Amino acid sequence: KPSSAKKAPSDKPPEYNQGQVQEINKKVDSKIHRVEENILQWIDEETKTLKDTLEKDIVSIRTEVDTKNIEMNSKVQTSIADLKEEMTEKVAIIDNKLMDNIFDTATDYIPNDSQEQSPGSTKAILDLKNKLHQNCNTLRFLCSEPLSVQFSMWNKNEIAVPRGDDPRIICFNWINCNAGGAIDDDGVSDMHTVVIPIAGPYLLSLGCQLMGHSGGIQLKRNKREKLMDGGRSDIVDLNEDDVLEVYAEGGTKFKEVNLMGCLLRPRVFITPGTTM
Repeated sequence: KPSSAKKAPSDKPPEYNQGQVQEINKKVDSKIHRVEENILQWIDEETKTLKDTLEKDIVSIRTEVDTKNIEMNSKVQTSIADLKEEMTEKVAIIDNKLMDNIFDTATDYIPNDSQEQSPGSTKAILDLKNKLHQNCNTLRFLCSEPLSVQFSMWNKNEIAVPRGDDPRIICFNWINCNAGGAIDDDGVSDMHTVVIPIAGPYLLSLGCQLMGHSGGIQLKRNKREKLMDGGRSDIVDLNEDDVLEVYAEGGTKFKEVNLMGCLLRPRVFITPGTTM
């Protein structure tokens, strides 16, 4: 009997009707919906847990900070009170020393009758006492007002230096300077030099309005050292009795030239009631 041939398996997927497809889709959608609900529920629970934990941490941190602030404020207040008391005692001691050292202007110097002194020596002692008293007042003024050296000079006229000429010193005809400062102004003569009365750092400014494209102006110290060109400002350390002058180069035509300076702080700060 001949053997019957085996039937080859079919690779064709099973066919579903429309009703079966819809049923399968419903089941898939239901499973997806349940998974989404589980994920959202888990997210809500984790968010709530994190929020509660974070709020507890914030409350704990605030409580700790408030406690430390209270302790710190208490310590600071105590330190400030102690410092005020200490400073009050030191100020009282210093005031007593200053009062002992300040010259008594209401009392004239009277030589001891038991000492034999000539009229010349008596007058010299009185002059020395008055000079020392005047210098003491000047020092107190300088200590109370560090910007006591101030000067400003202008020349608003048109000035021209011929090309090929040597540099020319510029004169100023408008002066503004504090009494006893860096400029000996008689109110009549034109000024061209500034003599520094007190050593220290100075804020200097040199300006002008150039009327051409050649030449320029310069600020020099003691006729040799160039400090700056026109149109610049700078802080320069100057020595006592330094002489400042403004020079115009040959071929320069300009107007409205100005030089300003002020002492920022004396190099040697002398407190009242003391000597060098």
